[in-house]
Amino acid sequence: MEKEKRIALLIDAENTSVKYIDSIFMELKNYGMVTYKRMYGDFTSKTLTEWNHKALTYAVDPIQQPRYSTAKNAADIMLVIDAMDIMYTKNVDMFCIVSSDSDFTRLVNRISEEGIEVIGMGKSDASKTLKAACTIFKNLDIIGEPDVEETSGSAKSGSGRKSGSTNTNLEKNITPIRDIQKSMAEIVRENENQGDRTGLGGLKSSIQRIYKDFDERNYGYSSMSKFVQALDDFELTQERSTVYVSLKHEQTSENRVKEYIRDILKKGPMELGMMGQLLHNMFPDFDIKKYGYSQLRTFVGSMDSVIIEPSESGNSKVARLQ
Repeated sequence: MEKEKRIALLIDAENTSVKYIDSIFMELKNYGMVTYKRMYGDFTSKTLTEWNHKALTYAVDPIQQPRYSTAKNAADIMLVIDAMDIMYTKNVDMFCIVSSDSDFTRLVNRISEEGIEVIGMGKSDASKTLKAACTIFKNLDIIGEPDVEETSGSAKSGSGRKSGSTNTNLEKNITPIRDIQKSMAEIVRENENQGDRTGLGGLKSSIQRIYKDFDERNYGYSSMSKFVQALDDFELTQERSTVYVSLKHEQTSENRVKEYIRDILKKGPMELGMMGQLLHNMFPDFDIKKYGYSQLRTFVGSMDSVIIEPSESGNSKVARLQ
């Protein structure tokens, strides 16, 4: 049995709303067990009073850090110091830094240099450099909102969420759906060309490596399968416990196939076995039975000005133009 990952959760309370604390812990259950639970700020401030109360539910340790000046955020510095101390103890497998502050970008990079994954959590308008530095970045204004509309058109429009200023801000700061769709198609197509299949989980992991803030919930879907199903380019098939993603190939018309065969034969006669290989390479969905024929020979022989005859060795059939 795979060992559960240990997570160090460090919250910049002065940069994060307390309303997200439930969602933060719910999300981290998907990744492992939180072993370090710390939040940073000047908790004598009235603005952080609710953090003190709410954090008791999850046994989060408040790291009290008064502001020594108005120009510097001492709590941020304390968070960085603790993160480095924890990193050097090598007692955790993953960090979760909760903040939208771009000042933490170098900290995230430093932790990543040690081969430790970093989950970032913050608002959707957080710094792009911070998002890019994290292994995964979760938008708190998405995971903190339970209302998800799963309409068939929501992924195509780029949003299945409720309208309003929050939704507008989100759309401005998440990766456009067309970019996600294009990258997904490239990944699946490359795998198909190599004779490999693309698992749904593997596809999501690949997309998250490209777009660190990718989460299907950004686009209004509660699961990756629902997100993919809503896109016209893909289809899902399940075999036992594994779900595979493949591209939908446009059904090739009979006229397109015949036109291609004529172009081949203009260059000279061709053995039917070789022609069949070329047809399958050109048209991945090619199936002679779709056109009412049981053999390629009878299909090609039915074409005007095409003759089927034995090869010189007599071991195969060759097609040529009259």
